[in-house]
Amino acid sequence: MKLVITGSLGHISKPLTIDLVKKGHCVTVISSNPAKQKEIEALGAICAVGSIEDVDFMSKTFTGADAVYCMLPPFKFKEDLNLDARAEAFRLVKNYTAAIVRAGIKRVIHLSSIGAHLEFGNGLLAFHFIAEKVFRELPDDVNITHIRPVGFYYNLFDFMDSVKGKGFLDSFIGKMLTIKYYGLKGFLQGKRGIILSNYGKTDKMPWVSPNDIADVISEEMTISDRSTNVRYVASEELTCQEIAGILGNAIGKSYLKWEIITDKQMLGSLKKFGLPANLAQDITEMNSSMHSGLLFEDYYINMPKNLGKVKFKEFAKEFAAQYYQQ
Repeated sequence: MKLVITGSLGHISKPLTIDLVKKGHCVTVISSNPAKQKEIEALGAICAVGSIEDVDFMSKTFTGADAVYCMLPPFKFKEDLNLDARAEAFRLVKNYTAAIVRAGIKRVIHLSSIGAHLEFGNGLLAFHFIAEKVFRELPDDVNITHIRPVGFYYNLFDFMDSVKGKGFLDSFIGKMLTIKYYGLKGFLQGKRGIILSNYGKTDKMPWVSPNDIADVISEEMTISDRSTNVRYVASEELTCQEIAGILGNAIGKSYLKWEIITDKQMLGSLKKFGLPANLAQDITEMNSSMHSGLLFEDYYINMPKNLGKVKFKEFAKEFAAQYYQQ
């Protein structure tokens, strides 16, 4: 089969490319970075250098493909804290759908997210609801599957500073919470390590490895007629405290805990950290929907029959390796 993959050689697209090439498919990988061409070709794939901003380029690249995999790039909030993720998702998916129709594509795999079933109450993840809605405007003869992965293991790297006992001085929600909850001196001396957010502790959540997502997408891309238009992907279900325990054992900090703060404290800290009010509110609401279970309601109704192969203890080894490198 002739297959087209977006996402260059990212966390999902690289293992997806490797798997599809291994299975004997003709794979084209779209990358906006010309420097990736040699690496992509070394995997046995074709590199198409261009941007999903360019509908003409995408239409040409998609033409003749049996299936295309479409994903939105990570939004660069560090470069523009006022970026409107909802508007960006709408605009970029409109580009995708225009190229899909122009190229006559009949099979589309879209990387969405858990929480995409919610128009409201999911905070920052609301842009995935918008993306799915726009994709569903494609003609009826286009068969589309929305892949909804749960929380990525590697998102836990964001807590690295607090796990190291740096007191959140360099971490996401700022120093005020550290001083209030545990005392600055103890944290700076590394006597305590903690994960702190407005979800956590005994909250049970599904987690996923990018490799398991790639396996599911690989399967879907080779199915031309699929009646199921939404598919969740998860690797393991664990409480946040179980996560902290596994990570703690991996890095030699068996005392590592995952504690919960209030939404008000989270929101206030994000604002003090310098985030715009809208982005701070979106992040707080997203986390709150995890704590309440709202985010996972549809997942538990339509959860996958089988969990993925990559369990959290394997990711903990990656976490430990990065922990000791820093």
